[in-house]
Amino acid sequence: MREWSERIAADWPPAEVETAGGWRLGYGGGVTFRANSAYALDPAAPGPLSEVERFYHARGAPAAVQIWPGMAGLDAELAGRGYTARRSALVMVRDIGDTPAPREGVEVLPRPDARWRELWSHETADPRVVEGQHRIMDRVPVMGYAVDATGSARGCAALGEGWVGVYNMLTAASARGQGLAGGIIDSLLAWGRDKGAHSAYLLVARDNASALRAYERAGFAEVSRYHYRVGPAV
Repeated sequence: MREWSERIAADWPPAEVETAGGWRLGYGGGVTFRANSAYALDPAAPGPLSEVERFYHARGAPAAVQIWPGMAGLDAELAGRGYTARRSALVMVRDIGDTPAPREGVEVLPRPDARWRELWSHETADPRVVEGQHRIMDRVPVMGYAVDATGSARGCAALGEGWVGVYNMLTAASARGQGLAGGIIDSLLAWGRDKGAHSAYLLVARDNASALRAYERAGFAEVSRYHYRVGPAV
């Protein structure tokens, strides 16, 4: 499971990273658990939780730990210490050798344009969250930003080590059910394939039934799942 922790950390990088006591500790200003959580360098033998708590509490943040399959012992230990389970998600993958051509009407840009940014208004109005996510994406060495010509759907993809990681998919509520998300995915995967990638992955909340259906239609299948254990506020 460390492979997935490392892949996600590379594609959604925090601002600060520290390795200590058998943990990889990341902090991204409190925006998204992906950039603000710890993972065990050896999932079979996690290090002392004191290292995790030291790192996050020094930054005024609750400690957050990634829990992957095979880590039931750590999960139970954290539950006993008052850590709550949060953000259960699936990892889904697919090969991109047979990806369709980019969809007509979808552009993949090197930077997010005004249409891409405007779609945040359909998800959050918190400028701290928006700018925090853009700071994370700015740290990715190669990122493509796909947007529908109508400005009704968007997504982005990080490219690294033969993989395309699809992130920040969003369709305006008024345009859902029109297949726009599929067009965004096709275009991002074609973009990655043209840059040498062989596979793609994405992360989706386990309770997001509509997104799961869309991703299954796009050829993605579950390969793993995870959640976070988050300690009390400090």
